Amino acid sequence: GWGWDDVLPYFKKSEGNDRLNGPLHSQTGPLKASSIPKKHPLVEAFIKSAEELGVPETDDFNNLTQEGVGYYQLTTNKGLRCSTAVAYLKPAKHRPNLTILTDSQVMRVLFEGRRAVAIELSRHGEKQIIRANKEIILSAGALQSPQILQLSGIGPAKLLSEFNIPLIHDLPGVGENLQDHLQYRLIYELNQPISTNVQLSSLLGKAMMGLDWLLFRGGPLSIGINQGGLFTKVMESSTTPDIQFHLATLSADMAGGNVHPFPGFTMSVCQLRPESRGHVRIQSNDPLVPPKMFANYLATEHDRATSVAAVKFARKIAQTEPLTSLIEREIKPNNPQSDADILEFCRNSGATIFHPTGTCQMGTDDNPLAVLDGDLKVRGVTGLRVVDCSAMPTLPSGNTNWPAVMLAERASDLILGKGTKHS
Repeated sequence: GWGWDDVLPYFKKSEGNDRLNGPLHSQTGPLKASSIPKKHPLVEAFIKSAEELGVPETDDFNNLTQEGVGYYQLTTNKGLRCSTAVAYLKPAKHRPNLTILTDSQVMRVLFEGRRAVAIELSRHGEKQIIRANKEIILSAGALQSPQILQLSGIGPAKLLSEFNIPLIHDLPGVGENLQDHLQYRLIYELNQPISTNVQLSSLLGKAMMGLDWLLFRGGPLSIGINQGGLFTKVMESSTTPDIQFHLATLSADMAGGNVHPFPGFTMSVCQLRPESRGHVRIQSNDPLVPPKMFANYLATEHDRATSVAAVKFARKIAQTEPLTSLIEREIKPNNPQSDADILEFCRNSGATIFHPTGTCQMGTDDNPLAVLDGDLKVRGVTGLRVVDCSAMPTLPSGNTNWPAVMLAERASDLILGKGTKHS
């Protein structure tokens, strides 16, 4: 199955933690998890204010009780990002049974009857067909895996007929069940120059940051943007944390934009388990035309209520000592007067946190929207699996990077015949 005891070994297999070990962690895996080496005064104030409101401090967000506030661990190693490309692909790229094609766009999966036998791709503007000896593994993500399936004739029959795509198998769930974490960014101006904005606002500051990283693999460039984290409950009906915070020691009008000319910071908060469901659907039979994504954020009353409560809790942290003594003024949401004002702020400023899942969900035989069986095989055809976040029936209560790695590790064993088989 895919229960706790089934997946924990695959989390541990992949993890190389610099500090934590024991029954829930490992220090020997290829994907490195590193602790932030230096405490930041802003994060320290955030932690203490959250503690004043009853959130316990933690040094491990992945322990048996997720609730807590503290510093995140990061997928970095010696000041460098430790991506799956670094941890898995780079060590394997010279294997004789691996060929890596770049500048390539998968167009569709080709079938003989109901068996997947090849993929058609475009590379440097030319069409190529690559045949499979055994099976095809589709890992294009929660937005493009359903697009490729639909272009290949697997998906809702009515949708495919609209674009004159020959039907291989009618699977209504392909592209449905889209879920994502919607984040709300609260921005504050500080009354002290302890924000990364200060360093980024001058050539000297940027040069010092660069030298710190080049000489010592240290400083802000070695740890990314978000340092502080928090998981807690804001709804009475919740038995486990229902919101997550990312605290960044800088501020900008939008993620990735130029930092503000004043010292500022950002508290991003998101609802962990939204009820709202959207979809991903092709809008052309041309594979180079992106699919249409309808996220359908804030579609249920529960999601709206949780989002308002999350923003109110974030503002309460900002109004609590010692953090409030560091704050000059609130920039966003700029003093809302009512829950309706906060909801309007959520609607207008909410943005993806890049965690789309669920659009090729695993499920049992009695689930009409199940696209995959428990072995990640596409239902109704043979020789085809989907291995990415689209396979997750529900959105994880946290970041999706490591669950995606776990999924791939477990899929590897299933492909090799080592895992438990499912109907």
